[in-house]
Amino acid sequence: MSEALGASPSVILSVGLSAIRIKKPIKTKFRLPVFNWTVLKPNQINGTVFNEIDDERVLQELDLDKFEELFKTRAQNSVIDLSCSKTKASQKAMNKVTLLDVNRSKNLAITLRKASKSTEEICKAIQTFDLKVLPVDFVECLTRFLPTEAESKALRQYERERRPPEQLAEEDRFMLHFSKIERLTQRMSIITFIGNFAESIAMLMPQLNAIIAASASVKSSSKLKRMLEIILALGNYMNSSRRGAVYGFKLQSLDLLLDTKSTDRKLTLLHYIALIVRDKYPELANFYNELHFIDKAAAVSLENVLLDVQELGRGMDLIRRECSQHDHAVLKSFLHTSEPQLDKLHRDAKTAEEAFSNVVCYFGESAKTTPPSVFFPVFVRFIKAYKNAVEENEQRQKQEEALREKLLAQEAKQQDPKYVLSDCEAQVQKKRQQQDLIAELRRRQAKDHRPVYEGKDGTIEDIITALKSVPFMARTAKRGSRFFCDANLCDESNS
Repeated sequence: MSEALGASPSVILSVGLSAIRIKKPIKTKFRLPVFNWTVLKPNQINGTVFNEIDDERVLQELDLDKFEELFKTRAQNSVIDLSCSKTKASQKAMNKVTLLDVNRSKNLAITLRKASKSTEEICKAIQTFDLKVLPVDFVECLTRFLPTEAESKALRQYERERRPPEQLAEEDRFMLHFSKIERLTQRMSIITFIGNFAESIAMLMPQLNAIIAASASVKSSSKLKRMLEIILALGNYMNSSRRGAVYGFKLQSLDLLLDTKSTDRKLTLLHYIALIVRDKYPELANFYNELHFIDKAAAVSLENVLLDVQELGRGMDLIRRECSQHDHAVLKSFLHTSEPQLDKLHRDAKTAEEAFSNVVCYFGESAKTTPPSVFFPVFVRFIKAYKNAVEENEQRQKQEEALREKLLAQEAKQQDPKYVLSDCEAQVQKKRQQQDLIAELRRRQAKDHRPVYEGKDGTIEDIITALKSVPFMARTAKRGSRFFCDANLCDESNS
């Protein structure tokens, strides 16, 4: 094995600003299955975790003969073995004047009924940014009914004709007052922003914190680094002679540990790694305890979170402009309490973006093609699969120990002179002894170079029939010489 690992002077390859040692091919005793990982090129490992690990040292510490025996390919061994919901609108009185589209008028009527407020109360609350009168979800629904240019024109024409507002349908009268609110679109946006601000902060902050914590813990985990070192060592040991040694691999390759199986198909490569950790590196058994919040970070769309943070910034700018043009005590109070929260959110968003970019690059990935929803789930799946492998290894060991104890107990019981064989056990032992006698007979024939041919007289069949017909006197008894004479083998029994 030392020859396989190479004892000649190391060859140095210069890559960029750093130099890496050329890994020599590994010659294995048996042909091993290929671990189909996605590899990193030598020029891609600079600054990554793989530049800090020594897989060749791991190979010197492991019992690779046992590994080969377990994972040699079957060719060498015959053992084969994943708002506003739609409702039915009510009919309008036919004697009312309707300027709005019929469907739009019906939907507006449904929205207004949810508020249980008069037109005057609603319009006043919008003008004063009073969210105590108007719930934010109602305001969001009402935003869908901002007057279009055609509706505003029709309402103005109705007023120019001095027609009485009382003749308008209820929804049209509301739209007439609603359209007269100064800077209506800006006010509706500000009310919606203020109403959702606290909830948005409460939703975005934990997601950013999860990205920051998960990124920092994954990058700083020394135990995870050593687990990757073991995987790189075994993968290179399996592949080196055919594909050459590699210097790193893409994280998606961790999913393939369950696809690479031992010769008898009972163990996967991950099961074997779990056994190595248990027996050789027990301090790594709880490596996953160093990885924090990866399950929460796996559910985060960082791109959407950053867009939401930018949207909050634009909403705050809108309120600042409104306050600079008009004196609104409500808005000034909001700015005073909310601007520090938004500033902190912006800082955390920048920290999260940088932390994630750093950890992705540290593992040889790209933040542009590997978002948190792809990067962190790899570790979530790996930890889950590893825990399952540990549990299955323990169950297998318990079953083997139970079977061993049972066999030992049976053997001890049979050696007891007071022990009496049951009918079933006696039959099994009798059959085993018959097989032993036949084997001994054939061995002696081979030794004397006197083969017995089965001719017309059926010599072999007669011998086997005689063996079956002569009873045993006891467990350790031998058959009498009469039997051997009957089988024309007196010279053998007397020898």
